[in-house]
Amino acid sequence: MASNYSVLVTSVLVPLAVGVAWALYRYRFRPSGTHWSRNVKTQALCRYVLFESTHGKPDSVLQAFKEYASKDRAMKGLLFTVEQDFFLVEAAKQCFPRTTLVLGTQCGYSVIRLLPFLPPEGMLYAVEQEESMAESAEEMILVAGFQNNQFKLLCQHPLDAIHALKSQFGVFEVDFLVMDYQCDQHVEGLKTLAEVGILHPGTLILTNNTDHLTSKDFMKYIEGAEGYRVVDNCKGLLKVEYVQSE
Repeated sequence: MASNYSVLVTSVLVPLAVGVAWALYRYRFRPSGTHWSRNVKTQALCRYVLFESTHGKPDSVLQAFKEYASKDRAMKGLLFTVEQDFFLVEAAKQCFPRTTLVLGTQCGYSVIRLLPFLPPEGMLYAVEQEESMAESAEEMILVAGFQNNQFKLLCQHPLDAIHALKSQFGVFEVDFLVMDYQCDQHVEGLKTLAEVGILHPGTLILTNNTDHLTSKDFMKYIEGAEGYRVVDNCKGLLKVEYVQSE
């Protein structure tokens, strides 16, 4: 009887206790509320991708994202729709960017979608200010088969990251910009990019969620600013060209 109890402790109770301790440690310092819930859901999404995708195959990883999102509505907001996806790819093909900047990486979907369109000497800078989201995104990008010399993930507030691009990474021009974070911060983001001087005539900008009420100020700014030209839109994804310094 004592022997059976020893086996139970060793094979079941100890691993269970270790697992609980790890979960408590991992989530102890997570923010409460919406952010914590989204982080947990994103990690579940990434676990699904790890087990269900073919590693080293971007299309397989993207398909796994979509499969999981089809079962969890909360995750659909992290991915582009079919129409938006096509719109994103066409924009990337149009400008064939040497330097791409993604502000709001989230689970890494848009980065994985865009990296194949970089030229051999190109670089993609991805920004995500939530640490757990940034970690998950980087893992997904690597699982898709991309290398660290093709992208750099910055876990910073978008405005801090914009300043770091020039001062720390020597980025003097951005050819393609994707803004997929809080809409009410897009105006400040664009102004900072222009002030830093890394936008140039011809820089193509895609901003997401421009059909939301929170984007009202951004749309007013874009429509009234002489330095930007609205090109096209698709289901809240707006294509804008930077035409001159303000």
